[in-house]
Parts: sequence; structure tokens; C-alpha cells
Amino acid sequence: MLAWSCCAGVHLTVFAALLWPHVQKPLKPQPPAILVSVPTKPTPPGPPDEAGGRGDTLEPVMVRPVSPVPTRVTFQVQDTSDLLSESQLAGAASVGEGGGGGGGACDLGRAVQQALRRDRLVYTAVQGANRMGKAVMMWNGDWVRVGGQDGKGLSAVREAIMWEVAFAPEACRNERMRQPVLLSLADGNTRFAIGSSDWRWSDLLGLRKVPSNR
Repeated sequence: MLAWSCCAGVHLTVFAALLWPHVQKPLKPQPPAILVSVPTKPTPPGPPDEAGGRGDTLEPVMVRPVSPVPTRVTFQVQDTSDLLSESQLAGAASVGEGGGGGGGACDLGRAVQQALRRDRLVYTAVQGANRMGKAVMMWNGDWVRVGGQDGKGLSAVREAIMWEVAFAPEACRNERMRQPVLLSLADGNTRFAIGSSDWRWSDLLGLRKVPSNR
């Protein structure tokens, strides 16, 4: 009986140990993993494949220097052939000093000068040709090209003069003149010379009175 009791007690102890719940010890938290990149050692260049080359290395390419192309520089010289010289100015008569006509109803020079001073297009044309404050030969038997302009004579100045002459009395248009006439704008320094040593106002219109044989 004692042996059986001991054997039963041993079996109960083993059985109880197997069925008794085990409490696991909590695991210690592990630090998060860190990704570390370790640089690899660069591979040295390999042996030269052929004469003049070194494996994967790049050889400099010699480029022939380009000769600079010469650039043409153009200098534009302003045409001043229409400007009056001192001798030409001395040989011309201003309006009111015997130039322009015989005075009175036939003072055509004064009438043309006043027409030029009233016309704003005249001032615009003179400024565009860089002729403000200068003495310009406008007509000397033919209309003169002013400052390299496309047409002969400044168009606005030429038209203003021809318009005034065309509506003047015929006797005034055909009056014979012996010297050029200087017409000035309001500033007194911008002047236009018209005429030669023998001319008539009608010549500016392309009309020349043919003398009668009678």
C-alpha cells in the first residue's frame, strides 16, 4: 500500500506539473534596425585595351579652333551736300532785304515764307531730316535731295512752296529774279535757299514762260 501510495503521488505531481499554466517572462524590446550603407571601394581602371585607350576612361578629343569670322562694319556718312556754304549764303537775299520780289502785291517771297511758318508738316519734315537750325539749298534749277531723303526736296516743304506759288498772280510768278532767295522759319536759323542767278517763281512749277517773237 505504501508503494502504491508513493507511486500515485509521483504520478499526480508529474501530472499537475504538466497541467499547471506557465507564465512567460516578457521579452526585452529590441532597438529598431538601422540601415547602414557602406561605400564600396572604386574599381581601379583596367589595363589598356588597345594602343591609345585605357579601358573605361575617356580620352580628350582635340578640337580644331574655329577662326573668327570677320564682321563687316558699315559706317553711314550723312549727306550734307544740300547745306549752304558761307559764299552761297552771302550771295542770297533774305525776304525783306530785296529778295522774293518787287514788294507790294508781288512780294511772293514773303507769302511763301509765311506759308512755311504756318505749316506744322514743314517743321516735322525738317526735324526728321535733321535740318533744324541749318541753311538748306532747296531749289537751284531743280529740287535738291535733302539729307539723303528718298525724293528730291523735303516733300512737305516742296509742296507748301509749290502750292503758294501756284495760286499767286501770274505777273508775280513770272517776275524775273537775279539772285537766290532765303526763306526762314520762325526760329530765324532754319533757312531754305531758292533760285539761282536768273530764275522765276514759275520755274518751281516746271513752267517757263516762252518769250514772244513779236
